[in-house]
Amino acid sequence: MAVATAAALLAALGGALWLVSRRFVGSRAQRLHGHGDPALMHGKTVLITGANSGLGRATAAELLRLGARVIMGCRDRARAEEAAGQLRRELAQAAGPAPDAGGAGELIVKELDLASLRSVRAFCQELLQEEPRLDVLINNAGIFQCPYMKTEDGFEMQFGVNHLGHFLLTHLLLGLLKSSAPSRIVVVSSKLYKYGDINFEDLNSEQSYNKSFCYSRSKLANILFTRELARRLEGTNVTVNVLHPGIVRTNLGRHIHIPLLARPLFSLVSWAFFKSPLEGAQTSIYLASSPEVEGVSGRYFGDCKEEELLPKAMDESVARKLWDISEVMVGILK
Repeated sequence: MAVATAAALLAALGGALWLVSRRFVGSRAQRLHGHGDPALMHGKTVLITGANSGLGRATAAELLRLGARVIMGCRDRARAEEAAGQLRRELAQAAGPAPDAGGAGELIVKELDLASLRSVRAFCQELLQEEPRLDVLINNAGIFQCPYMKTEDGFEMQFGVNHLGHFLLTHLLLGLLKSSAPSRIVVVSSKLYKYGDINFEDLNSEQSYNKSFCYSRSKLANILFTRELARRLEGTNVTVNVLHPGIVRTNLGRHIHIPLLARPLFSLVSWAFFKSPLEGAQTSIYLASSPEVEGVSGRYFGDCKEEELLPKAMDESVARKLWDISEVMVGILK
């Protein structure tokens, strides 16, 4: 009993020291947050999907601070408007008594439901009518390990939102991105792609469904899509790169059920060891804005550095087949 108590105290002490060290040293993201050129993205228009919370919101906040004109493409317009209001207030507070926010950008909210191809098409039609240019597209929105359900068009939800919705969105906006070149596309994937596989015989998971596997499949699809798109965009001055943000404290895990008694411990562990949304957003911000990656395309990044991929994520024949099938699934006419 005494040994167990001592072990528990040591574990608690170790955890406390870890937390203190994080607070004392400060996160890399917090250091980066204050050092960006406030005019780096001035005059540039950025579209971020799922920008009302988590990684998307943190990405929007930082790109706004860097002077970008940010379009929030969000499923729930009311929640997006609320988040936009908070972002504007935060920006105004950061600016202090100055007459402006040091070149800080403009924020626009638009409704976009990636689980509906009809919504994606309507969103793009409106955007193309209103926007003369698009400098950066950030495919950030996602759904994580949900129970089996289908999109409006009958696709398995995770594959439909995480891959197919963004596939159609990107396709419909490519013309504007090309005319705005040099421009960038940033795709948010996950390290969990390693546990996925592209089963062309059951892409819709109607034969079997495992929520973890299907999430990993959709994230592998994100990487294969990025690499094939990069190949197709060669010579256009439009780049596309993919990233993993690491383990981040966001509402993405809302479909994961944690026992009531374990929630306080999980909250403490996630606060201590998971990245904050701002930390997790750093690679998205880097790929969207940094001069260091100008002209770089078809690469996979983590923590603002290029990383290696497993062979299955670099299979060109699978990437091309997935592209062709995705075109059929979303109804793109040749």
